[in-house]
Amino acid sequence: MPEGRHRPQRTCLGCRQAFDQSQLLRFVRSPEGDVLVDYRGKLPGRGGYTCLSIDCLRQAVARRQFDRTFKAPCRVSSVDGLAAGLEEALRERLAALIGMARKSSQIVSGSSLVLDALERPERLAVVIVAEDISAGIAEKIEHKARSRGVPCLYFSTKADLGQFLGRGERSVTALTAGRLAETFLAEWQKLKEFQGKFDVKDPSA
Repeated sequence: MPEGRHRPQRTCLGCRQAFDQSQLLRFVRSPEGDVLVDYRGKLPGRGGYTCLSIDCLRQAVARRQFDRTFKAPCRVSSVDGLAAGLEEALRERLAALIGMARKSSQIVSGSSLVLDALERPERLAVVIVAEDISAGIAEKIEHKARSRGVPCLYFSTKADLGQFLGRGERSVTALTAGRLAETFLAEWQKLKEFQGKFDVKDPSA
């Protein structure tokens, strides 16, 4: 963003602190009165915002801040339900980015090919390992990635990774360096921040 350009600010309904709008989660009220997660910020209507934090979301619901923001009664089935909806949206976003990487040839797929690519680690931005991979292969991939300075994370299942790539089961894939991989890592960090943990096996840690 050019220097001096205004960044929209919004106040978190939980902690009541102001942040750049891009750093916050957006929620909208449906015509039926349900509070919905608007992760991509594209749903119509007035928005309410919270930090990327389950604690702020709980505070907003407990204090009935959504009712005040939307100036109408709001129905929240449960905080856990909203949190689950957000996590699903984040996972769908990550899956879409993997699919985009495949279409733009910014991906290496398969454990053997990823291990080979790690011999030239400057090519790779992140290694993605299926959560249901065998322990032996996972350890081998993670050790190689860490030794080459490439972040390694665990996401989804072998069947899902294959589906994201339009192929059969895949236990390991990797994104090549570039803006798309940077976006993937930023979205992954949001997911881990919301879950309250950081699972990226960062070699610099």
